[in-house]
Amino acid sequence: MKMMERITKITTEYVLLALGLIALVFHSYLIPVPLNIQMGILLTFVFLIGVPHGALDFLVDEQNEELIKRTFSIKKFVSVYLTRLFAFSLFWFMPWVAFSLFMIFSIYHFGETDMSSIMKPNKTSTILYVAYGSLILSVLLLSHLSEIAASIPIVGDFLNGTTFYTFLERYSNLIIIVLALFFISVVFFLHRKGEIIKIRFSQILQFSTLLVVISLLPLLLAFTFYFALWHSILSVRNIFSYFKDFNNSKKFTVFCNKSILFSLLALGSIVGLYFALDYFIPDMNLLFALLIVLSVLTLPHLAVMHRMYKNFSRNKLA
Repeated sequence: MKMMERITKITTEYVLLALGLIALVFHSYLIPVPLNIQMGILLTFVFLIGVPHGALDFLVDEQNEELIKRTFSIKKFVSVYLTRLFAFSLFWFMPWVAFSLFMIFSIYHFGETDMSSIMKPNKTSTILYVAYGSLILSVLLLSHLSEIAASIPIVGDFLNGTTFYTFLERYSNLIIIVLALFFISVVFFLHRKGEIIKIRFSQILQFSTLLVVISLLPLLLAFTFYFALWHSILSVRNIFSYFKDFNNSKKFTVFCNKSILFSLLALGSIVGLYFALDYFIPDMNLLFALLIVLSVLTLPHLAVMHRMYKNFSRNKLA
């Protein structure tokens, strides 16, 4: 049974990476995907997979509360969740503060999710999460610097013509290499200390291929692949493993059905927030509006998932 679970987990990554490589070959050597089609693909997968994976938060929090023998209150969950959401939304009155915080949250969250397969959460795991998340985010951003400046006016207006932008353009590859070496050094150091679960060759191949895919795909497809597919699907798998280890009576169909209502509410909230942004800021760029929406949803989602990984520290996710 454990062998079959391990094969299934490995297969998930390989299927996702195969899809990424197919998209890369198709766009680079067959038919370049037009920008409007890329945006359509991004929105489709964010709405179908990216947002629904966050709608499972109330189930995760219910399990979190159960493990510490505390009664779960849906009213308390919703009130705390919305308070965190609203609090972070206020930071967007200072866009670069909000954007910086979003990057920091994303770095930690990506690392915590992707690295759960090789290291249990503990006091020293934060450095691994930060090293990995920084590498992923640097590849996503620095490999598509000109696209970001052109696609998101607030970023382009701030960066274009500045010494900082020139520095990033000139040394983007060097920055990525330095962060990659830092990540490898952290892995080696933690492995020597015996804090990292044995790393398999398949995982090294997966991480390497992942970096190639998100660096060579155009910005919108790279973001679609990493966030809406890779990150979201692996997060759902980790959540299901969490439930399976602590409450085997919860079946996958029940697990998913309970999230449908919250998925619909989340999607409705996103649409409502977009139209609100469009009303107050008529010339709001669609990609920038999506960035704001996702960043606002990140903080409460990260808090719930962090508790889950902390509770799961005595088990392996792979």
